[in-house]
Parts: sequence; structure tokens; C-alpha cells
Amino acid sequence: MGWLIYTAILTVLIAATLRMLPNPPLTDRAKLWRDKGTFFKFGKHDIFYIDEKGRHPDKGTVLIFHGFPTSSYDWIKVLDDLKSEFSQVVLYDLLGFGFSDKPMDGYAFTMSEQTDIGEALLLKLGITEAHILAHDYGDTVALELLARHNKGESKIKILSLCLSNGGIFPETNKPMLIQWILKNPVIGNVIPTFFYFKSIFKISLGRAFGLRPSDEEFDDFFTIKLHKDGHMADSRLLNYISERSINRDRWVGALQTTKVPVHMIYGPADVINPPAFIQFYKEKCSNPSINGAENQKIGHYPQFEAPKDFFVAYRTFITAKRP
Repeated sequence: MGWLIYTAILTVLIAATLRMLPNPPLTDRAKLWRDKGTFFKFGKHDIFYIDEKGRHPDKGTVLIFHGFPTSSYDWIKVLDDLKSEFSQVVLYDLLGFGFSDKPMDGYAFTMSEQTDIGEALLLKLGITEAHILAHDYGDTVALELLARHNKGESKIKILSLCLSNGGIFPETNKPMLIQWILKNPVIGNVIPTFFYFKSIFKISLGRAFGLRPSDEEFDDFFTIKLHKDGHMADSRLLNYISERSINRDRWVGALQTTKVPVHMIYGPADVINPPAFIQFYKEKCSNPSINGAENQKIGHYPQFEAPKDFFVAYRTFITAKRP
């Protein structure tokens, strides 16, 4: 018992020391990504967003949601291709992620508020209808927006919805061990401090990839993650796992009953949403449209691991379903 107490005290002391150290500077690529965007105020919070003009003035707007624990930077490899398919491409960092604010002191992040931010951003830009493209955590934000759309509760009309590798079904979602640890109310606020060590961060995030990023790309993810102490928000951001179970009927129901064209792009080497997801998706959705990557090594981040294949799959869907 004595060694357990000693270990706990030592862990807390190390964590407290790490909290006092300055965060690493942004990489050059991360700075360039930040410089593409600007901020808008949502309540008390600064929200980072990118609003890029596309090359087709009559093809509408796409709003993009990113995943956990990363940021809008996830979409860097497909942004230029998306601009060739739309008149406007809008991305933003969800609250608690990327360059957006990271409220601390027990702040309760909710999918409802994340969706409110997306709606507010589009309305600020004068947009009342959009295609939605989402990944992972962002899939659940998109489903809340879809639920509002279906019930006539949103000022945003959804033209189409494309999801990718999100844990939309609690039955098939397998959160990684580190996610369960971070959700623990006792140690969840201590463990994130150790993500200050890049090697630990790379091991943790790297498990989600089938085709791993380069060391330089990991550096980009790492410095953006630690910006504004973003790693310290993780334990509270992960409340979305519980929210998905509580709101299953609302969010899965929205997917099952909507008249909006819906598609899923799926990387099969996904340890968080293993391949059993595909059959479950087909069984639960009335008009299941899903595209599994041909390369079986592509994992949880298909838009980053195989950007060209991802874009071709998305373009095929959007071309066929565009009104």
C-alpha cells in the first residue's frame, strides 16, 4: 500500500510540474493553417474557423466537422480538392479543440453547444443551407444537426450528409483504453498532463491510424493539440461517449428517418470502430450508403491517410446526390 501512495504522490507532483512548463511552439505548417483562418465570438469563447472560396460559384457550401482529439487540421490534405467541388468550404475548430478556446475549471462540453456553434457560424457567414462532411466526434455533432433539421428546429437546411469513421452506434464503438482512463473522474485530470511528452502523445494518437503520419505530421498534431492547453480539456470532452448512449434514439433515429442523402466513408483498419460496424450500419439504416476503403490498411483517419481515395469517394457521392 505504501508504494501505491508514493506512486500517486509522485505522479501528482510530476503532473503539477508539467502544468507549469510552456507549451511547445507551433510548427511552421500549423502556423500556416492558423493563418488561413480567423475567429468569431460565440458567447465568451473565441472560435477558430476557415472560410475558403471554392472554384465553382454555383455548387454550394460544405461545412466540415473534425474528430477527437484533433482539429480542423485533419482536413488539410483534402481541402484543395474540396474547393474544386464547392463554391465555399467552411471548417472550424470545435470548442475545446485546435485553435479555439479551451475553457477549463470543470466546463461541461456538450454536443448541443458544439452544434449551436456550427449553426451560429453559418448564419454569421450568411449561409442557410449547406452540405455537411464530418469525421469521428464530428459525426455526432452532424447527427445532432440532422436531428434538428428533421424536426424543423434548425435555421440550416442540410443538403447532404457524409460521415466517416464515427462511433455513431454505441453497440459497435470501441473507445481506446486511454479514452476510458481519461473519462475516470479520479485520474482523468492528471493523465493528460503526460501528453506534454510528445512520445506519449504519438503512441496514444498513433494507435488510431492504419497508415501512420510522418514524424513531421505528428509534430503538427502535437503542437496544435497543446495549444492553449488543449490536452487538459480531453477528460471533459470525452463526455460525448456518454452522451451518445443517452441520446442514441435521437441521433441514430435521425439517421434512420431522414430524407437527406447520407453516405459513410469508412477506413477498415479502425480499432475504434472495427469492421463489424459496416454490417451494423447496413442493418440499422433504411438506405445504407457506405464506401469502404479498398486499402485495408487505412484506419480511423481516412481523409488524412488516403486523401485522394477519400475525395474520389466523396465526390462520387456528392455528384450523384447534389440537388
